[in-house]
Amino acid sequence: MKILVSGLLEENSGKTVLASSLINSLTSQGYDAIGFKPLGATELWQHPEALSESKKYKMVVTNDSLILHKFSREKEPISIINPFGGLLVPILPEKLRNLSSFNNALYMPNMRLAISRLTICPISSVHNLHLINMNAMDRISKNMEYELLDLISVLGNIAKVDDDYILNIISGGASGEIDKCLSYLEGRHEIVVIESNSNVASPTSLSSIVDLAIVVTPGEAMIIDGNRYRKAIELLTSNGKPWMIKTQEIIQLTNYMFSIDLPLLEDQLPVYNNDILNYLLEYIKEIKQKP
Repeated sequence: MKILVSGLLEENSGKTVLASSLINSLTSQGYDAIGFKPLGATELWQHPEALSESKKYKMVVTNDSLILHKFSREKEPISIINPFGGLLVPILPEKLRNLSSFNNALYMPNMRLAISRLTICPISSVHNLHLINMNAMDRISKNMEYELLDLISVLGNIAKVDDDYILNIISGGASGEIDKCLSYLEGRHEIVVIESNSNVASPTSLSSIVDLAIVVTPGEAMIIDGNRYRKAIELLTSNGKPWMIKTQEIIQLTNYMFSIDLPLLEDQLPVYNNDILNYLLEYIKEIKQKP
């Protein structure tokens, strides 16, 4: 069984909290549930701890993947739970031609993903490829450069790339490789909870074929039949790239079956309890019991 969690907003919808909560609740009820984050990125300026965590693992790890890994009870390597992860760096205005170029770069993640990791499946020969975006490295401060070089010194299997190479990957160029990891998890675990990136309707092709889709926005989670969700994506996709479709477009074509209210949480690593997710859990149980 596969469940896709996507956001309605471009950022801070609450996808990771909902996905982690769902994995935690399903596991507590005896299901073998695991998280999957096809593509992820962490803003280093907001989360500098991602640097120390990446050094500890000797590979690039993101905040979301660490959380999903934790609530998945570390049943699989973090690299398989998150096949592509990158570190977004703050860039300096003087490193670009003009202020307009700087403003554009702020909204183009490929220009700020300084170090990324792509995990190559199949599992029999898994290996991590670390991508150093030399263009992004040229746009940062000296202090940030020293920090990143310190991380690079402990990484293995490094390739130097540019903005265009990273853009190709995050625009679907690695979708096939990422889906191999998803297929592996689907074959080994009872339920895979897929967390999309941003407000992308489906981060990979295989991620759109789900039993259930959950669209999250602050305060609410909307539950959509997986088959209806997939058909809406197919209707809107003309180039075989579902990651080009935004969740807002899907919502206009599908009626959600029901929604659940999500309270404000203040814990450092928050999860919703079973009472909050009870109706959703019961619905998943019904799907699992169908022949």
